[in-house]
Amino acid sequence: MFATKLPPAYDSLLDFLVEKATPQEILSFELKPQELARSEELSEKSKAGRLSEAEAYELEKTMQVELLIGGLRARALAALKK
Repeated sequence: MFATKLPPAYDSLLDFLVEKATPQEILSFELKPQELARSEELSEKSKAGRLSEAEAYELEKTMQVELLIGGLRARALAALKK
């Protein structure tokens, strides 16, 4: 299950999105291959200590999106179990 506590604003957004899309649509959502590749590239640069300020910001925002997707998927799974 999704263990990370999300801020209330995220909870509101997740609830809204779960109500607007079917659980199946949510579970089938995937980031584009180029987005995943960019995330991996930024993660590797971060591990090596070579991120620019702009890249650090991009990585932070990408991680927030991935957290949001994880929370959304957890709620979609819970909705399917009801």
